[in-house]
Amino acid sequence: MNTAMHPGRGVRRLILVLAGVVLSLILVEGALRLVHPIPSEQLLPLTFHERRLKRFVNGEAYVTYDRTLGWVTAPGIRQRVGDTLYRHNEQGLRGERDYSSAPLPGVRRIAAFGDSYTYCHEVNFANCWTEQLARAWPSTEVLDFGVPGYGPDQAWLRYQREGFAYSPCAVTIGYMLENINRVVNRYRPSLVPYTDLLATKPRFILEDGHLSLLANPASTPNLLSNLDWVEQAASAQDRWYFPNVFLETPLDLFELGRVARTAAYRYHRGDPDIDLMRRAYRRGDEAFEISGRVLIEFARQVQRDGATPIVVIFSEMSGLTSALNGEPATYALLLDWLAQENIPTIDVTPDLVAEATRSGLAAVIEHHYTPLGNRVVAQSLARQLPAHIGRGCGGETTGSGTVPRSAGRAAVS
Repeated sequence: MNTAMHPGRGVRRLILVLAGVVLSLILVEGALRLVHPIPSEQLLPLTFHERRLKRFVNGEAYVTYDRTLGWVTAPGIRQRVGDTLYRHNEQGLRGERDYSSAPLPGVRRIAAFGDSYTYCHEVNFANCWTEQLARAWPSTEVLDFGVPGYGPDQAWLRYQREGFAYSPCAVTIGYMLENINRVVNRYRPSLVPYTDLLATKPRFILEDGHLSLLANPASTPNLLSNLDWVEQAASAQDRWYFPNVFLETPLDLFELGRVARTAAYRYHRGDPDIDLMRRAYRRGDEAFEISGRVLIEFARQVQRDGATPIVVIFSEMSGLTSALNGEPATYALLLDWLAQENIPTIDVTPDLVAEATRSGLAAVIEHHYTPLGNRVVAQSLARQLPAHIGRGCGGETTGSGTVPRSAGRAAVS
């Protein structure tokens, strides 16, 4: 008996299968357009806000493009956002006045470096911990070099370029727990898609266990408006890169294509604020290894310059929530590493948790620390810093004379 399929019958079966697939896709496409499982504004490609970029590049926002650092606080800015007034002096520091290159005799000068938790985002300067610390510790001035969105790598580079020139006797190196995500980021929107910081940044990579600097790829601000260029620049050495987040693809002609792309994008990212951040705090992870080395080398450079470095650990919302729930600190290995390297470190988390226990978490932190949260930080540092800095800070003599300052220093390329 001949059981071979007739050729025409096989073709018809294939046509029926293909027709079924096409019909299914049409039904799925129609259903997605009706149901919208993902809000349309969250589907790839995301909107690229050219107006925000223009304000950023033209220095109209309180942060602006910088060739070396990616971005920096714009000098001479006085800008109100909601209830908060952001005011920078002509040197680009958050503050009410300019500073001389050296402190006055008898004045203890501390330079504070870090991100928005050092800049004190979302509070007026009078409520910022840097200003409150200066008021709480007599004969002390604190120069606020904090920049929103910074990683510790950018803070270190800013210290090299600007901080040493102001002759601080002590330098606080602010480290917020989520910073571990930033040291492996090259294009800020890859990590924070809805940011106003539409900019690239420098980053360090590890070569044979040592840090090697990759310069900021945007040699001119005009490059940042060229999304094809950004796509190439962001794809190199950026853990958070995902293809065509802001560029259309042929798949985007269909709702199904956009939903599929967006689902893949979300799976790739996970939750940078919690899941991936917590997994990164382990030896062998690139972000952990770079973060630790940057903090250690930053501190050692400050020491070579004749000043005292102090790494200040800031916990964000998830870190404070975990501490309130009695969970072990995800960053314990980092604290151990800094201790092994004899890097002075102050973790303000316990004091913030104590206040949150009394007053409630929302009284201490919203997106950033509230005025109360900043006051807790200032009080914590005013209590703990003297043991690290000592009487020699500020040019006062000790048993061994004044604190020496090195004459030379490394240049930023």
